[in-house]
Amino acid sequence: MASPQPAPTHPIPDAQATAVLPEGVGAPASAPIDPAFAATAAYPGYEGQPGAFAVYPDAGAAAGGEAPRKKRVGLWVTLSIVGALLLIAAIVVVFAFATARHWTKTDVPEQPETFHSEEYETGRYDVTMDEVNPCTVNQDWTDCTNLMVATYTAACADVELTETASLLCADYSDAIAEMKAQDGDGYYVATLGTYGTLHQTPEIDTRQVSNDDYKPAVTHEAVCYLEFIGECE
Repeated sequence: MASPQPAPTHPIPDAQATAVLPEGVGAPASAPIDPAFAATAAYPGYEGQPGAFAVYPDAGAAAGGEAPRKKRVGLWVTLSIVGALLLIAAIVVVFAFATARHWTKTDVPEQPETFHSEEYETGRYDVTMDEVNPCTVNQDWTDCTNLMVATYTAACADVELTETASLLCADYSDAIAEMKAQDGDGYYVATLGTYGTLHQTPEIDTRQVSNDDYKPAVTHEAVCYLEFIGECE
């Protein structure tokens, strides 16, 4: 009986293994090649070498750099919009400051001054005359005259008189002068005349006196921008 012999060996290409078939078994027939695949040319750089695989470029690389270009265009559009908005905002701010309206706003209204009535002495004097004659019947004429001089001096002398008091004192002084002219030895008062006793009183008047309660208004300078921003009337 013949001993089995080892199967003949063949050189094995890189990264390819050849299976050893049993004796009497033929190699399987190769499958028919699809014409569509058979007609497809190998990708450049692929030479059909054993163990080599075709490498196809990325879709983005095959587009020839369209994606980066679109990104740059989008960035420029965004920057342009932002720049335009900033420019418009700057123009609005400048216009607002240029047309700002300054005015005085009243925080607390003014409190007007109030007054009250007050009586006071003017420094002048009124003189009145009552019906009581300073003299008496059968009195010495000279003594009666001296009494009239005394009442005149007390009421009319050395003071500022009102207009009415000045007229009364002047008339009383004339009566005294007339009595002095009629005086003589042994003369006495037979009847009393119409002149009475004089009385002096300070002249009183009324004036308005401040209550010292005036308070100025409390204000501050207000600014209105664009007729609706800030403090607008």
